[in-house]
Amino acid sequence: MSNREQWLRNAMADVMQIEPAQISVEQSFAEQGVDSLMGLRLTRALQDDLGVEIELEWLFDYPNIRELAGYLDSQFGERAEESAATTA
Repeated sequence: MSNREQWLRNAMADVMQIEPAQISVEQSFAEQGVDSLMGLRLTRALQDDLGVEIELEWLFDYPNIRELAGYLDSQFGERAEESAATTA
């Protein structure tokens, strides 16, 4: 698991108030119980960490941690990696 995937997993666990080990990087956000309110909380947490605008739609376009991590890397590169490394 990459630093970015771990960072997303930790952020999602915080929002869902569960242990990170309970979160799959390959199962969809919806399958793991992320509803629209949790999605908004998750995007806000990611925005705070990255310092960039995160769209709620990205959780649908990139429906699991692995895909979202890849997208964040492609869009924000080093900034996403630095945030992931400092919070993992």
